[in-house]
Amino acid sequence: MTDDFIDDEMAALKAFFQKYGRMTMYAILAVVIGVGAGLYYHSYQARRALLAADLYNEMVNAASQQRLDLATMAGHRLEQGFSGSPYAGQAALLLAQLDYEQQKIPAAIADLTFAAHRGRQWVVRTVARLRLARLWLALGHPHKAWPYANIAKPYGFKAMALGLQAEILAREGQDAAADRTFTQALALAPKQSTLTTLWRHEQAQLAVSP
Repeated sequence: MTDDFIDDEMAALKAFFQKYGRMTMYAILAVVIGVGAGLYYHSYQARRALLAADLYNEMVNAASQQRLDLATMAGHRLEQGFSGSPYAGQAALLLAQLDYEQQKIPAAIADLTFAAHRGRQWVVRTVARLRLARLWLALGHPHKAWPYANIAKPYGFKAMALGLQAEILAREGQDAAADRTFTQALALAPKQSTLTTLWRHEQAQLAVSP
């Protein structure tokens, strides 16, 4: 009885493999290839993350030593070759600072735009947006500054965002709206700081009826 059962089982297996053997083999191969590809991808991503980290450290060290050409080269390599890494947005912020200090304004705008739109971390994107808004405003383009200052969820940067919005509104002659927004910004900002002093001064210059 047992031998008959084993014979029947073997016959069933033989029939199964005759009918589905090639399909089964392909399925096994697909699983093996998929697992191998997944392991390779994770290994590749880990290597790229290490390379990006090393390149960012190289950039920071070069900038601290005033080796600006080397720092700029490393920053551009991060933007172009490692744009998906968290270090690319951080590098763009530092590049913008270096470019601004060297009066390379279009380059600084390009760097901040990269960080604002493609930075991986929320804080990098938010800081880039605020700096870009400030730069466009300083250049006399409040209409270009507004989309970057108008942040839906600024969280810890709310006072800064509101203050910038108020400055933009004041520059565009919308004094009543600017006055309200300055009041909101000042309520959230530190009581004693350079910015709050500036905002109070600008608010006092508004042509708003008492």
